[in-house]
Amino acid sequence: MAANGANDVTEAPEYLFHVKRTITDFAEDKSGATRITDILGTFTSLAAAKNAARGALAAEGYIKDDFEVLEQKDEADSDEWKHGDGCLVFAKAPRGQEFDVRIDTKPNVLKLKGNASGEVDGFLHYVLQTTIDYNNDRIGGIQHTEVEGTYPTREAAFIAAHTALLDDEVTKESFAEYDEKEQFEGEWPYGDEVLVRAVGQTGENFYISVKAQPHSHKGHACSHHGGKTCECPCTKTDEGCKRKACKHDGCEASKSSH
Repeated sequence: MAANGANDVTEAPEYLFHVKRTITDFAEDKSGATRITDILGTFTSLAAAKNAARGALAAEGYIKDDFEVLEQKDEADSDEWKHGDGCLVFAKAPRGQEFDVRIDTKPNVLKLKGNASGEVDGFLHYVLQTTIDYNNDRIGGIQHTEVEGTYPTREAAFIAAHTALLDDEVTKESFAEYDEKEQFEGEWPYGDEVLVRAVGQTGENFYISVKAQPHSHKGHACSHHGGKTCECPCTKTDEGCKRKACKHDGCEASKSSH
């Protein structure tokens, strides 16, 4: 199968295409150092990944009115696009949060296969590496997060996370500092999702975390709202769900799967 052509479900492609959404919370931290990155889906077809990226914010439950700025690269003139070549969707909320959606292309190490639509089925878990260069920006605004591995189970992702920074030539002793959550004495200061934190000899900070695909409202619909400004309860509500209660009597969320 060509990497960006029609998907062939009988063979595993060489590369996986991950839809990556990053929220930079300028509302709480003007430096831009406070960010949340999630992988919203994984695809064996580049065309399918790009299509999913264009609708990623809507699939998470956002609507156009949630943003004061909402731009797509394929709808803008190339000389007017100011968000970098890799960014496919950019949005800015009224309080200052900025949303960036792009494709992260990685080797398909586990030979995962896509379905007829070019998407890898199942609830996937990701090993993510965040690199922060405090040498060039002491407040941490210069950072990037990328996929280091994709796994069908959380257990497999946890095992892989502990060796994500290591290989035959790079050991724990290669770093100026190397901390693992399970071995850390005292309160772990790097968040629940981070399993490894290391500092390179030249000062770069590395954070290895495991995250699952977040909640999605794909397929969520309401007859009163046409699926647009719906505030109905979702069949998969969680703390991050934007749609929690409907003001219309008898109105229920779609029972279709997410």
